[in-house]
Amino acid sequence: MYYKQMQLQQKLGNLKKIQKSKKMRQQFINQMLLGVHEEAVEIMKETAYKNPDYVEFGWKKGQTFNEEKFKEEIVDLMHFVLNLSIAADMDAEELHMRYLIKNKVNYERKTNGY
Repeated sequence: MYYKQMQLQQKLGNLKKIQKSKKMRQQFINQMLLGVHEEAVEIMKETAYKNPDYVEFGWKKGQTFNEEKFKEEIVDLMHFVLNLSIAADMDAEELHMRYLIKNKVNYERKTNGY
């Protein structure tokens, strides 16, 4: 996924822009963070987060969970997350290594009652 996203950003000309200028890199990061936020909201909208049959203080009975769209939105979110890792100059291996380290920390937190 990482390499496919890198190729897309290269084709779009974004890699040259963010490598050339700190200002452009910061603008790219800002836009990607906005994208992450928007996609997270879109993911939530595909769930039954307002339905009182699923959440105690829900107010919209007709709201349903749309699993297919939920999955599509997760993939959209991944594009923005991968773009952020590219902007952070993390390659796929570093991203994976950092994930494994954080995953271990999360397991330790759970074990220790965090």
